[in-house]
Amino acid sequence: MLITENNLQEISKIGRVNSVVSLVPSLTETIASLGAKNTLAGITRFCKYPEDIRKEVAIVGGTKDFDNEKIINLLPDVVVAVKEENKETRILRLAEYLPVVLFDIVHVEDAFGMIIMLGRLLYKEKEARRLAEKIKKVFAQLPEVLPKRKCLYLIWKKPWMAAGKETFINEMLNKCGFKNMVRGRYPEITKENFEQAEFILLSSEPYPFREKHRQELQQQFPGKKVLLVDGEMFSWYGSRMLSAGEYFEKLRHCL
Repeated sequence: MLITENNLQEISKIGRVNSVVSLVPSLTETIASLGAKNTLAGITRFCKYPEDIRKEVAIVGGTKDFDNEKIINLLPDVVVAVKEENKETRILRLAEYLPVVLFDIVHVEDAFGMIIMLGRLLYKEKEARRLAEKIKKVFAQLPEVLPKRKCLYLIWKKPWMAAGKETFINEMLNKCGFKNMVRGRYPEITKENFEQAEFILLSSEPYPFREKHRQELQQQFPGKKVLLVDGEMFSWYGSRMLSAGEYFEKLRHCL
């Protein structure tokens, strides 16, 4: 059974949820932050929060190459996944055997909806609403930066790829005071894109950009400001968004 925002009424058919397989690191962290860590029966090898979680819970593979047979053998009450993060064909096959809640997170409001939905699934509704309100308060306290600084948010090298305007990352960039200069979702970018930007942001994930990459681009584009940024703060939805507000406040000093 596949459950999306279009058929949420199906959630009532799941019944009591005592065990969950999470296929996305940010969902794993959020489940734990809601006080439901003990429900986690399986996670991906990329799930690193809370600390030591990979020593305590079964690893079912990666976000794209998760092992469906292993997940089914864990007999979870529900699997939670994200459309953008997880491979669709594997999700659809898994949904033939288990209830799968598939979130589609593009906007900040989608992230709040995901938090509330996890709260409903895990009987942690009060905790979920409290977390969502805390995040909203943190973001509301961020002073607006005008004019917003034109930027590129690079996620890959060879070829150069960036997060475009049709992504969750784009909304987080806006909250941090940036204006994304790239259209679409995750396109390859051109020399013109580099020339349009004032800031070039090198994310720590999925490509592990380092100081040597920053220096190389700074030499290539001396008129731009090239910064290394924490990708988790821009792309992780859920409880990590609490830390993102504080991180954005510090990053604004570079604008």
